[in-house]
Amino acid sequence: MLESFYRNNYRMRTLVAICVFTLGLVAAFPAAIRTASAGQQTPEEVKAQAVLTEARTALGGADKLSAVKKLQVNGTTRRANGNFNLEGDTEIFFELPDKFRRNESLTLGGGGGTGIDRTEILNGSEFSSEVSGDAFGGRGRGRGRFGGGGGAAGGADGGGAPTPEQQERLREFQRRNLQSEVSRLLIALLLTSDTPFRWIGTAQAPEGSADVLEVKTPDGVATRLFVDTMTHMPLMLTWTGPAGRGFGGRGGQGRRGQGAPDQAGPPPEGRAAGEQPPAAGAPPAAGAGADQAQGRRGRGGQGGPPASLEMHLSDYKTVNGIKLPHLITRGASGETNEEWAIKSYKINPNLKANTFTK
Repeated sequence: MLESFYRNNYRMRTLVAICVFTLGLVAAFPAAIRTASAGQQTPEEVKAQAVLTEARTALGGADKLSAVKKLQVNGTTRRANGNFNLEGDTEIFFELPDKFRRNESLTLGGGGGTGIDRTEILNGSEFSSEVSGDAFGGRGRGRGRFGGGGGAAGGADGGGAPTPEQQERLREFQRRNLQSEVSRLLIALLLTSDTPFRWIGTAQAPEGSADVLEVKTPDGVATRLFVDTMTHMPLMLTWTGPAGRGFGGRGGQGRRGQGAPDQAGPPPEGRAAGEQPPAAGAPPAAGAGADQAQGRRGRGGQGGPPASLEMHLSDYKTVNGIKLPHLITRGASGETNEEWAIKSYKINPNLKANTFTK
């Protein structure tokens, strides 16, 4: 594990722990307060809009944030994933509302290790994902066609080529995972979402307090956004998912059983995405059931109960009048396993015509 990660997250881990109790009080609200007539906002949605208005003002203003149509982000990534320690460069492109590209060039153990190159592209409902490099003996793993996706879960008997039905399920699983990853990043950076936020409660910690908002991502999972009640700055996002999958909700990278980082498979046969049972003793999330993250299954997969996944935002600096985080750390159940140090942002850059194609 990368030791420097732990210095950044003590405050927010405390907030998460205390928030388990605080947010449980929401269940005690009278039903008349939590509901409203059709076509009207609930009180929780009205409160959420007030919190978001203050947060957008703190970041530079709603007008400046809404004027961002394209975004380029460059930085360095350090990631611990089981026995893998990966370091290298990451480049991300957004074109709102639904275009995204991530290029990663990472090495195992730093500059002298073997390399892994990853490219992920989302263009509306189409996506592609490819992982290759000499970490796989010089052969590409998890290569996918545009509109499809890489990786195979094996045939109906657990081996051989996947059936057409399994391929379709895998493609849908990967697409929704990548859409949800993009959705969470846009919430973190620009406070934008296609679905409404609602206020859940206030998380208290010795270092301060945070308003907690909840929003659904395309995978149906409830994601919670913590906003500092004093500075109104976004502090972190949390959601529920399998801890063993590697971070970011990226599925289908690499072949099963090959030990490739960040690999994942579709939900098991007969279970739709989001129907994994909750962990024993875990606090119930709002809308439990559909809100649970997808399971990780398939040949060689590492299934397990859901864990609390976290994305922490810090080191805000002003870029073209907008405050943006320059350090993002991520992890599961209080243990940080990824650090993204951002070197530069470009707002509304001129992107190449083929940026979001293979």
